[in-house]
Amino acid sequence: MNDNLSSIIEKYLHEKGLSRDIAVTFEDVFIIDQNSDIPSRSSIKNTRLRMARDFFLNIPAVSANMDTVTESRMAVALARLGGIGFIHQFLPIERRVREVEKVKRADSGIIEHPFVIRPDATIREARDMMKNLQVSGLLVVDQGMGKLVGIITSRDIRFEDANEKKVAEIMTEMPLVTAPPGTGLEQARVILRKNKVEKLPLVDEEGRVAGLITAKDILKIEQYPLALRDQKGRLAVGATVGVSGDFAEDAAALANAGADIILIDTARGFSTRLKDAIRRLKSELGEDFPVVAGNVDTPEGALMLIDAGADAVKVGIGPGAVCKTREGPGVGTPQLTAVAECAAVAKERGIPVMADGGIRGGSDFCKALAAGASSVMMGYIFAGCEETPGEPFYEDGEKWKIYRGSASLEFQISRVDRDESEKLRAPEGVPRRVRYRGETKGAVDELMGALRSSMSYVGAWTLEEYRAKAKFRRQTVSGFEEGRPI
Repeated sequence: MNDNLSSIIEKYLHEKGLSRDIAVTFEDVFIIDQNSDIPSRSSIKNTRLRMARDFFLNIPAVSANMDTVTESRMAVALARLGGIGFIHQFLPIERRVREVEKVKRADSGIIEHPFVIRPDATIREARDMMKNLQVSGLLVVDQGMGKLVGIITSRDIRFEDANEKKVAEIMTEMPLVTAPPGTGLEQARVILRKNKVEKLPLVDEEGRVAGLITAKDILKIEQYPLALRDQKGRLAVGATVGVSGDFAEDAAALANAGADIILIDTARGFSTRLKDAIRRLKSELGEDFPVVAGNVDTPEGALMLIDAGADAVKVGIGPGAVCKTREGPGVGTPQLTAVAECAAVAKERGIPVMADGGIRGGSDFCKALAAGASSVMMGYIFAGCEETPGEPFYEDGEKWKIYRGSASLEFQISRVDRDESEKLRAPEGVPRRVRYRGETKGAVDELMGALRSSMSYVGAWTLEEYRAKAKFRRQTVSGFEEGRPI
């Protein structure tokens, strides 16, 4: 490490109340109470923070790209609350694309490519389409002319027994209530309310479908005011690729499906392989498309990824609740020091850091941000939520879900995309059961309640101010135990 880099890190750690001599984690420190003009934590409204170079979150919560944590349901739930989920990379690319598309259609604003069906299709086909696509209605389009001729909804087919009957026989025919392309959501709201309909097709002068606006989507926009949305009003979602195989083609397919940000994820991020992968994706997706890369746990590793073009660096080796990298290979910097040192050098380059792993509750969440992280990726916190993949089960009168490390033996065996000739490697993760904790909103409310309270103790109205002002002090094990309820 050169002298300049070393001095930048030492200055940053000194400002934070941390030492360079010993690496610490969350339980080793506490956040210092400071003079505050904030009357109560409920007064704090702004929790927006930059997750990547030009990519912002409304709350700094990210769900981990793990097969027992994030698929479309979790990504939808978290985006509605203002955070983001990264669809994991352990599915065939066709399924990952579908998971991204599900998120993009969940709260659509304006649906640019609504699902359509032919008038000569059968009721059986219409019913199957609605079930598979998880939609309540289909626009009926004449295949020859490409014009809208009607609409069919789940209400139309609910009690229809003649499955071979044609859609044209039971659909609601034109003229329908429609609007021209370019109609905004406020205009659509007025039209829908005035005409007491729930779906508003956008139709051009030649009668061709140009989009669809639904009352349901408008209501969701009102219901989730902090929701993280793209420029078209759709929920934001991240997607993940590795560093091997057709990762660049996979990333392009995910971006084309609507993914707003791509994560290149590998256990050993301080590697030439990841550096080359970043450069390739930035070249093929475009310099403006945001790319997160990781994981690293040293400032040198963070700097290498930044120089390669990463728009955010994911930090954390071995702190996760189902990770045993520290126990096996013996590698991994304690997480608070790792985050602080990487944040020190990333700050100099104007690049955010994502803290990944080790978060057991609100205190750790706050400390990760206070150390310099701009977002916090969590697996354990979300693993027991309703929206994670996998069915809950009961044991000893309690409800549980399964949570497992992505390097666990059980995960390796179960991978749907694993080549049968691929050898199993020494596991660096374990499976475990976690208590079922209900909807993701409850977990997020708990985290954000702790964060707003911590911000009020520090005297910070915004998270940028919080990250700048927050300072730590070391504590003994007895000091940590003193702060726990008996």
